[in-house]
Amino acid sequence: MTPAPLYVLLEGPDDERFFSRIVLPLFAEKGYEVRIWKYACEKRQRTINLILAVRKGGKSYIFVRDIDRTLYARIRVQETLNRFGHAMEPEMIVIVVPEIEGWYLAGVSEDAASRLGIRARIGRTDRVTKEEFNTLVPRGRSRIEFMQGILEKYDLGLARKKNRSFRFFMDWFVNGDRLP
Repeated sequence: MTPAPLYVLLEGPDDERFFSRIVLPLFAEKGYEVRIWKYACEKRQRTINLILAVRKGGKSYIFVRDIDRTLYARIRVQETLNRFGHAMEPEMIVIVVPEIEGWYLAGVSEDAASRLGIRARIGRTDRVTKEEFNTLVPRGRSRIEFMQGILEKYDLGLARKKNRSFRFFMDWFVNGDRLP
């Protein structure tokens, strides 16, 4: 059986790194061949054209975006629809709260934190920003190397407990029936 294509539209390289290591293998187990599109690196109209072509071809897609400074996820969904010309369905937009760095930290156990050189206790990550994340990177280590270290020992079960938007994503898109 040929794997069904699934287009995952992401903001940038940090998102791609996370999805490639953690999420794509889960979709592969479900029979999807994932194709990543980094929309922040493309002209808006090219992304709109891709979404329209994917939908016209009856293929599946997920559009992932950080909530950033927007107060409510539904407002961010509407902003996304407006920005991309209503080319997509609102239920296929995933809002990461507040940024992908919170999803990274959500899967870090106490043991992994110690091994990574993280001195602070990591509780819930629903409010972790990029700036807060960057303060945890040990001196002498690159941010990318630090992120890769997190992904090596990532704990999916723990991440679901520590970040509500990650749990929602897992429940609706990975383990749920949102995708055909």
